[in-house]
Amino acid sequence: MLPSCRLAHQCLASLYAVVVLLIIPSFSQVQRTPIERGFVHWFGPEQSPPLRSSNEWSSWQSWSPCSRTCGGGAAVRTRQCIKRDPTGPDCPGDTRQYQACNMKDCPSGATDFRHFQCSAYNNKPLMGNFHKWVPFQSGQGDCELSCLAQGQNFYYNFGRVLDGTSCHTEYNGICINGQCLKVGCDFILGSDEKTDVCGVCGGQNVSCQHHHSIYTTKYPASGLFGYNEVTMIPAGATNIKVIDKSNNYLALRNRNYHYVINGNWAISYPGVFNVAGTKIQYKRSADNQESFEAPGPTDEDLHVMVLFTEQNSGIEYEYWLPKDYYINHQRDRSSLQDTIETAFSPTLPPATQKPTTTVHTCKYSAITSSKYFPETD
Repeated sequence: MLPSCRLAHQCLASLYAVVVLLIIPSFSQVQRTPIERGFVHWFGPEQSPPLRSSNEWSSWQSWSPCSRTCGGGAAVRTRQCIKRDPTGPDCPGDTRQYQACNMKDCPSGATDFRHFQCSAYNNKPLMGNFHKWVPFQSGQGDCELSCLAQGQNFYYNFGRVLDGTSCHTEYNGICINGQCLKVGCDFILGSDEKTDVCGVCGGQNVSCQHHHSIYTTKYPASGLFGYNEVTMIPAGATNIKVIDKSNNYLALRNRNYHYVINGNWAISYPGVFNVAGTKIQYKRSADNQESFEAPGPTDEDLHVMVLFTEQNSGIEYEYWLPKDYYINHQRDRSSLQDTIETAFSPTLPPATQKPTTTVHTCKYSAITSSKYFPETD
C-alpha cells in the first residue's frame, strides 16, 4: 500500500521514488552495454579475449658453435615464423642472425683458412684429373672460393667460401652466406667502429707520425738482375702500403733476413701472409702491378725488397709509426748515418775538411704531421 499523502506534490514524489526503486535496477541489468559497464571488464571473466590471427616470430634459438677456433669466425642462431593465419603476410625481419666470434689471430704457422678449403678438393677429380689447389685472388668476389691448380695455368671457382672466412682486409670483413660483412674494430658484426691510421680503435689519428717515400734507384749495384733493399719498415708500423707498377717483383724479408714473399727467385702466389704479427695482403694484377698492404701493428722489423728484371720506375711506400717509436727510429737512423759518413768521409786536414753530404736515392721523402695528424702535448 502506498503511503498516505497530505499534499498532492508529496504523493507524486513518493510515487516517482517507488517506480525508480522497482523498475530502474531491473532495466540496468538487461540494457547496459559492455562499454557502459566499463572497459575494465571487457577482457574479464564475463567475456574471453579475441583469438590472435596474425603471424609472429618464435623465440631465438641458442647460438651455434663458432665456425672457427681462431682468426675470426661466425656463429648463427635462428627463429621460426609462427603462421596462425596462412593468408596473412610473412613475419617481418630475418630468420637468421649472425655474430662474430674467436677474432683472435691464429698461431704463427697455422694453415690459412682459404688454403684449407682449397686443399679439401685435392682428392676430388675435376674433369677426370686430380690437382693440388691453392687460393687464388680471381676478382670474382671476396666470398667466392677460387683455387689455382698448382703447375697448371687455370683456376676454378668452387662456389661460396665457408662462413667466417676473411674477405676484406680494409674493414676486417668476414663472409656470411656468400656476402662480405664488415666487422668493427670492437669485433661486433656490422659495427661502424673503425681503427684509425695509428691502429687505435675509435682513435683520432693523433698518436702517430706518417712516413711516405718513393724508391727510385734505377738498377741494383750488382747489375740488372737481382735483389735490392727498398726500405726497412720498423716494428710498430701500421697501415703499411707498398706499390710497384713495373715488371719487377716485390719481395719481403723478416728481421732474420729470411724471405717470406717472393724470395730465392721463386715467385709466390698472391694471397694473405701472416708475418710480423699482422696479415700482409699480397696482390698482383694482370698488368703485373703489385702491392703489399698490412693493417699492423708489426711486432718486428720488415725489409721490403725488389727483384729487378727491368729498370725501376719507382716504388711507393708509406706507413705510420707511434710518436715515441718514430723518435727512436729517427735517432737510430741518424746514429747509423753518422757512422756511415764517418767511415766514408775522405781524410782531410781539420782546416779544410768539408761536411759530408748524404745523397738519398729517394725522389721524395717526408715525415709529415698534417691537419689529419695534429700535434698534441
